Amino acid sequence: MKHSNGCYISSFICIASLTLLFACSKGDKDLKDPAPIPNAQESMTNYLVHQGFDRQHIVFDKDRVVIDGDIIIGMNDLKQRTADWEAEQRSGVPATEQKRGPYLISNAYNNNVKFYIDPGVPPVWVTAIQGAVANWNSVNGTRLRLSIVNNLASANTRVFMGYENSNWIARAYLPASDNKPGVTVEINSKYNTLSATQQLFAITHEFGHTVGFYHTDQATGTQIPGTPLTDPNSVMNSTVLPWNGFTAGDIKATQVLYPL
Repeated sequence: MKHSNGCYISSFICIASLTLLFACSKGDKDLKDPAPIPNAQESMTNYLVHQGFDRQHIVFDKDRVVIDGDIIIGMNDLKQRTADWEAEQRSGVPATEQKRGPYLISNAYNNNVKFYIDPGVPPVWVTAIQGAVANWNSVNGTRLRLSIVNNLASANTRVFMGYENSNWIARAYLPASDNKPGVTVEINSKYNTLSATQQLFAITHEFGHTVGFYHTDQATGTQIPGTPLTDPNSVMNSTVLPWNGFTAGDIKATQVLYPL
């Protein structure tokens, strides 16, 4: 994810000209899905390309697929999406999910998406997490609401620390085909020294992925009705900026996808 001053900072931050991508999570280490066989992998790749993703930016990684360095889909979920799409192609009847891009979270979850913060998350990131929850809860005209819980068993999404000498800052799962929130957000401790406003932008961005938003500046999915064709300051843009609030497009998108 690119910094506003031309430095690079993820999915979903500023060290001279260093490219750092927001990533949507590597995911919970306990998730174990079988790797696809080659023919199945090609079918899944074709499905993702049909959704608008660049074939060169699709990476199969054991139990998950990493897209654009920032978006993660579990292997079993992707297999189901692909099977549904192939059935639709045979029937000639398009599905709603294809038109809108990502799966959304159902009404059973979207009025209280519960995040659990692992004890190992440093205070600077806890502050960013708390701020990201407040950011999404400040959007009026939508039923989408987030909260922080103290018990992992009651949470929808686990936020935890990882470390990798790599170019991602944080990464989160998209909602799966069961319409539940993305299961994890992982933060790379390599970037613990980012500014507070960049950390807040990063976590707000990643939480957007857990509830179903794609990047606004990449040609994937269908544009949300009523939102601008370009929105360079959007929190879901793949460029990390100091947090300066949601754009009108961010607010409209949230209200359209999760109306009262």
